[in-house]
Amino acid sequence: MGLGTGLMKTLMFVFNGIVWILGVVLFVVGIVVLVEGQNWNDIIDNKTVPVSVMLIVVGLVIAIVGFLGCFGAMKQNGGMLLLYAIVLGVIIIVQCVAGILAFVFSDEAIKAGHSGFVTAIAQYDTGNPSTMHGIDWLQKHLDCCGIQNASDWRLNANKAKIWIKEHINDVPDTCCKRLRDQWNPTPKCGEGQGMGNSPLIHNGGCYEKMTAWLYTYMPMMGVMALAFIFFEAFVILITCLLRRETVSHVPVKMR
Repeated sequence: MGLGTGLMKTLMFVFNGIVWILGVVLFVVGIVVLVEGQNWNDIIDNKTVPVSVMLIVVGLVIAIVGFLGCFGAMKQNGGMLLLYAIVLGVIIIVQCVAGILAFVFSDEAIKAGHSGFVTAIAQYDTGNPSTMHGIDWLQKHLDCCGIQNASDWRLNANKAKIWIKEHINDVPDTCCKRLRDQWNPTPKCGEGQGMGNSPLIHNGGCYEKMTAWLYTYMPMMGVMALAFIFFEAFVILITCLLRRETVSHVPVKMR
């Protein structure tokens, strides 16, 4: 084994170790989205389930591919290295298509999120906790209140149709500002806070904060995804070079 082959094998082990770790991370993120997504399903029309399943499947495939690359490099099996390069190439194509679709349909997804907000706030009912999860989670984690602003909970807004039947001048407790060392809002802190711009609650809307968060981090996520694709392409290059070295050193059997 020459110095060049040894170096390529070492690079294959390092790079595929990174690929395997990223696959495991995607798999774990998919599990978390599947479990935690129950809080958002009433807003985004149960879209977290297919997204989480996709993350789980993709993460599992990438982890298996990373292991396959390490095993192929260790055994210097030309067929396995070729299979690894082909599978990784297919994954790159799928990632590119998914990224393009996410960019093209990003505005539609944001509009769908707004429609989900409208539906969720209209169905918000303290007597049915399952209708409260999505709105409460967003208001608590994004420090916001309502869709556009806190006035969405008022009687004259006519948006929270079930809520206003018993809470004419109130907002949900998750609209309240919390103390520095306090994670959960004080019970009944939203009572009587729906009449104006109360300093005790977050008056900014969740839709604006959510879209601002997306537009802030989408470029960074795009750059990270692009860097990962270039990284995978480089791994394919190393794989092809190692396979060429492996095949060229296979002894020819004499008849």
